[in-house]
Amino acid sequence: MNNFTLSVVIATYNRPELVVRAVNSVIAERNAKHTIEIIVVDDASTTPLPKFETEGLVYHRMPVNGGPGPARMEGIALANAPWVLILDDDDTLEPGTADYLEKILPLDENASHPVYQFAITAQNQKEKYQLITFDDYVNKKIEGDFTPVFNKKIFLDTGFRYPENRAGGEHLLWWKIAEKFGIPSYNHPLVRVSDDAALRLTHYSSQIKKSVCHKQLAEIALENFGDKLRNNHPQEFQRINLALITYTLLSNEPQQARNYLKKSPLGKKLKIALWSISWLPQPLIKKLFLIYRKNQG
Repeated sequence: MNNFTLSVVIATYNRPELVVRAVNSVIAERNAKHTIEIIVVDDASTTPLPKFETEGLVYHRMPVNGGPGPARMEGIALANAPWVLILDDDDTLEPGTADYLEKILPLDENASHPVYQFAITAQNQKEKYQLITFDDYVNKKIEGDFTPVFNKKIFLDTGFRYPENRAGGEHLLWWKIAEKFGIPSYNHPLVRVSDDAALRLTHYSSQIKKSVCHKQLAEIALENFGDKLRNNHPQEFQRINLALITYTLLSNEPQQARNYLKKSPLGKKLKIALWSISWLPQPLIKKLFLIYRKNQG
């Protein structure tokens, strides 16, 4: 008799070989003790995906390419299990994941937390377990990537959603959930991150290409958390304002960047430097950004 059911949502776009590997890693986790449903959400790929000939796999193609957020939300809505793990298409599920989750997640699916998270590496979180708050995120008490496992019913009931943004921005979702509920967080890795994807969303080359999307994320962060950050976390408030100005410049909107600069909390020297940069040709602004990001490592 199955006593634990899990849905694994894999959103993918134009990476057929990688998504096949991700799907196979989930199939390898199936056994008689539990049921694992696989949901592949194709974000309107232009490269055909293979046909998946495996039981318990749902394939859904998005009508238009909208980025990982809408694709993941669609996958969560399609899930039949009470617990939903989000797996990136270029990563793989670690052996023993389902057995571990069966022990960790509460037996009552009506428990109070909409999402649980699990560190990609143990270094991302020092303690074995923490109930993560908004302040923990902003104060960098935890860092790096985490794998989310949603309590489907409670999460959908909150009305919270992944940002509809092609650059991702899922941290804004975690901030909202942590602020209202807290997020139970474990330093136990559930997935193995691979480095053979052509380009990850967080890579600085992608940040230039999707500068308009990153600008939007900075605007959303300030709209939702600006007052709280200004009053309690001025350093993070400055960082997001800097990001807003930088991505506005990369989006070739120099006058808008100057308007943001006038109202920003940045220091005088940095304001002068950014004001000067705003008058440079767009190719040079992009080159300076690349140099800066590469030197950051």
